[in-house]
Amino acid sequence: MAVYRLNVYGEMCPLPIVRVKIKLKSLARGDFLIVESDHSCTTQALVDVVKKMGHRAEVKTVGNGLWEIHIEKRL
Repeated sequence: MAVYRLNVYGEMCPLPIVRVKIKLKSLARGDFLIVESDHSCTTQALVDVVKKMGHRAEVKTVGNGLWEIHIEKRL
């Protein structure tokens, strides 16, 4: 199991979703991807997309207007 980080600060959809999908393809099953975001809409959209793809996702507030989406690759 490995942990990776992806910073999408300042990026608007769909770019963060595309970047997360590309990154997930390179990860092994059981790896974690922590996505750092500063847009609430992007954060919720990422969680929805990742869950529909069959992975686990959880949002953590890390500051005022800053979130981390913790994704576990399941497939």
